[in-house]
Amino acid sequence: MKQTARPSGRISFAAVPFEEPPWHKVLLAPLVVLSNALLVLWIYPCWRTTRIRWSPALDGLTALTQDTGRSLIFYSWHKYEPLVLCGMRDVPAELRPTGIGHDGLLSRMLQRATAWFGFRVWVYRRRSPVPPRQQIAEMVKERRCNVGLFADAGGPYGRVKPGLAEIARATGAWLVPVVVRGRPTLRFRWPRRYAFPLPFCTLLAHYGEPIDGSDATVEQCQQALEATEARANSR
Repeated sequence: MKQTARPSGRISFAAVPFEEPPWHKVLLAPLVVLSNALLVLWIYPCWRTTRIRWSPALDGLTALTQDTGRSLIFYSWHKYEPLVLCGMRDVPAELRPTGIGHDGLLSRMLQRATAWFGFRVWVYRRRSPVPPRQQIAEMVKERRCNVGLFADAGGPYGRVKPGLAEIARATGAWLVPVVVRGRPTLRFRWPRRYAFPLPFCTLLAHYGEPIDGSDATVEQCQQALEATEARANSR
C-alpha cells in the first residue's frame, strides 16, 4: 500500500482540574527525552521500509464512518503497541486515530515519539476528580475523532478493562478490535512483553467486525479481540 502523507502530530491535554505531579517527577524529564529519542531511532527505519497489509481492507471502515457519522475506537492488547504504531502508517486520514495517553511517566516516555510520526496524542489527567473514562468520552464527543486505546494497559494484561465499553456507550462510537503481526520482529519479555518491528519487515494488521458501542459490553470486547488474535495467529 502506498504511504500516505504524514500529518503534523501534536500533544494536547485534558482541560480538567488536576493535581500537579510530585516534584521528583521533574527530575525524570531527561529519562522521558531519552526514551522518546530511542523509540524514534528504532521505529523510523521500520516506518520507512515496512510493508503493511490490512485484513480486511480498510474501505469497509471508511464506509462505516461515512454512513453513520460516528467515531471509531481502535483497541488492541498493550503488547502489540509498537507494531500497531507502525501498522497505522498507511491508514487514511479520515480513519487515523488519536492516541490516548496519560500524564504518568510510562506514558510520557512514548508520547513525543508518537507525535513525531504524525499522530495526534491526547493526554488525560490521572490526578483529577474527573475519572479518566469520563475525560476520554467528553473529548471524543467534542472532537468527533477516532481514537486508539490499549484495552489492558496498566494490567491485568490480557483482560479488557470495563472503561473501554463505558467510553463506547457514552460516545456511541464503533469498537474495532485490532491485532498486528509482523515478520521479522524482535521480542522482549521484560519489563513487559512487546514485539518490535525490524527494518524491511512485513506487517499484517487484522481487524474484527466493528461492535456497535451504543450497547457494548466488556465481554463482547474481550471475545472480539480474542477472536481477532486467533485469526491473526492462524495466518
